[in-house]
Amino acid sequence: MLTSLAWRNAVSVVNDEDQDRFFDATSESLELIQERMAIYGQVLRGVKGLFIASDDVSREEFRSYTNELNLEENYPGILGIAYALNIAPDQLDQHITNVRTSGFPDYTVAPSGDRDQYSAIVYIEPFSGNNLNAFGFDMYSEPVRREAMDRARVSGELALSGKVSLVQDVDRGPIAGVLLYLPLYQGEINDAEINVDELLGWVYAPFSMDILMQGIQLDESPVALGLYDGADINSDAQLYATSNETLEATGLPFLRTEQIEFAQRTWTVRFSADSSFIQPHENTEPGLVLFIGTLFTALMALLTWALSTSRERAEVRAEVMNQELSETEFRWKSALSGAGHGVWDWNNVTNEVNFNTEWKSMLGFADDEIRNDFSEWERLVHPDDRPRAEAAIADFISGKSDNYSVEHRLKTRDDQWRWILTRGAIVSWTQDGKPARTIGTHTDIDRLKTLELALSESDQRFRGSFESAAVGMALVGLAGEWLKVNQALLDMLQYEESELLQLTFQDITHPDDLELDLEHLEALTAGKIPRYQMEKRYFCKDGSLIWIVLSASMVTDNKGQPQHYVSQIENITERKRLEKRVAHQASHDELTALPNRRLLQERLNHTLALSRRHKRSFALMFIDVDHFKQVNDEYGHDVGDDLLKWIADKLSAVVRNSDTLARQGGDEFVLLLSEISAPEDAALVARKVFRAIREEFDSDLLQLKVSLSVGIAIYDPGSPDTAEDLLRKADTALYQVKRAGRNDFRLYQEDSE
Repeated sequence: MLTSLAWRNAVSVVNDEDQDRFFDATSESLELIQERMAIYGQVLRGVKGLFIASDDVSREEFRSYTNELNLEENYPGILGIAYALNIAPDQLDQHITNVRTSGFPDYTVAPSGDRDQYSAIVYIEPFSGNNLNAFGFDMYSEPVRREAMDRARVSGELALSGKVSLVQDVDRGPIAGVLLYLPLYQGEINDAEINVDELLGWVYAPFSMDILMQGIQLDESPVALGLYDGADINSDAQLYATSNETLEATGLPFLRTEQIEFAQRTWTVRFSADSSFIQPHENTEPGLVLFIGTLFTALMALLTWALSTSRERAEVRAEVMNQELSETEFRWKSALSGAGHGVWDWNNVTNEVNFNTEWKSMLGFADDEIRNDFSEWERLVHPDDRPRAEAAIADFISGKSDNYSVEHRLKTRDDQWRWILTRGAIVSWTQDGKPARTIGTHTDIDRLKTLELALSESDQRFRGSFESAAVGMALVGLAGEWLKVNQALLDMLQYEESELLQLTFQDITHPDDLELDLEHLEALTAGKIPRYQMEKRYFCKDGSLIWIVLSASMVTDNKGQPQHYVSQIENITERKRLEKRVAHQASHDELTALPNRRLLQERLNHTLALSRRHKRSFALMFIDVDHFKQVNDEYGHDVGDDLLKWIADKLSAVVRNSDTLARQGGDEFVLLLSEISAPEDAALVARKVFRAIREEFDSDLLQLKVSLSVGIAIYDPGSPDTAEDLLRKADTALYQVKRAGRNDFRLYQEDSE
């Protein structure tokens, strides 16, 4: 009865342990797939940032940027980083001509033929090997690619294609591939509103699935992996499969199917394994539990019979039987822990070792090819592992450690190395207390060890790409805490790693930017958006502010629960500074730094609209420097420029912050008074203008008394005047002042024209 209960319990424990181990092993692969694709999406956002930050990205600049990424080493599976141009039919011939004249005389867009829209791969790196096959290829001509490109264009987000055959893989035959697209719009380049109809092209990356999945799951693994495009599992949708993956896997003892969402596309991932996935279970192998229980019961029955029939014989044999029973029980316990694996029995006194048939066949040897001697193990153990293994044996035999368990490599018959887990225990001692006999097992862990090393290598490779990225990279906890940051981010923010990890992203975000950031983050966590990108400001350690572009996505566990965020952070402070300078130059006079004609026109239109709405008056003054041409002619343009700057400074000192003083051009200034109560207010300001220039203009070459002529137009809320009407009226009043002798001001009157 006890044996039956133990057997049933062993069966249950074995099944539960195996299912848990299967779930853990597949979860790691599933998370690797999600993390790898999330990082690759960030790579494309970085490339897009290059185009946004530059007015025109040259082929050399594109090559230099992608070379820094070191794709082959850091991002396995990406066959290249590329940019495809969006081309209207009427632009096709000119596009081909432009590329040919830039050094590619044989360039054309393929396939040929008339279509409503074209695309062409114009940049692709590395620009060599099979990637040359993609140069000029029109991906928009192929339905699967076109569907993903349209999805990216409309959404403005990353879009993953369905299963395709890549033009880069033509030499390797029909290899499944996918493409990841990110759109680029004209509005993003100009820092204007985005219009999906103003698409410039796509930053994209082609992926060869067999290379992409390297390190995720090994063919030697007992766990089969199949990756399928969409929700259905069939041969047409199969993107990748290990050699042991089969479409008919429903009857296998280990089966797990999950769906992951990335870049607006669903992938179905299926893991399966047959009974070979089952590993030895210490004290839980059901068959051996039943066998040992039966054997132990029989031995106890035999012992009871012997004692009942002969007390004297029982006393003589008791010690021997107990010793044999102890050795038998341990030998089978050792066999239990290594069921189906190698067993060794070492006589510590004579150094003779009995290796069983499984031990020898595990390494490819026949029974007669391995001698029963300890030196055989010494001959086969890997030189790099031998010192560690021998030290473990010495500690075990001397009593420094309670058990012996070591992973090491042994040489096979064909001179290959195989990873082995060896475990043992002392079962008898000599009369002076030294080990007399040791029994143990050898378990073949080569496949699992190879998988472990490969996964470790893959993890190190991704860690390397994380650390060596040219932009800031971070893993951020759900509460905003920094979990892991790379050196580029630390350099950007001027923190040591230990200091930044004590903070949250909320601590260093500008208060004016935090609310929008948290709104995006809440939507991301709730699954309403797959990722987000925004410009915001961070405080550096020294208190200075920098502008950054934040691209954030979320990593979930196998159940879809949020785990952490992946952030890519690019410093755009210099770009913002340049944009501000360019915007200022476009709207301000270079000499005087006053608003120019363009900005004046915008503010005049704005003031006119507000005055009409609120029924209030404003004034417009035309100010002209008297005899300015004479100064230029007699003393030169440098003195003339100094005079204009002097006048600009004097006039700026007497205007309100709400008013606009602009340089119209040449020696003409315009003063816009945004609100007045009566025409007398404008006359009062005009007198202030004249008082401001009472002092003489003093330069190294001369001292000059300056006079001005001023024409004023008043806007009446009840009139239909336009901005052009007001400019004309002020100019008319100015002309009347000049005709009357200059050095005065005049308000426009209707009867003066």
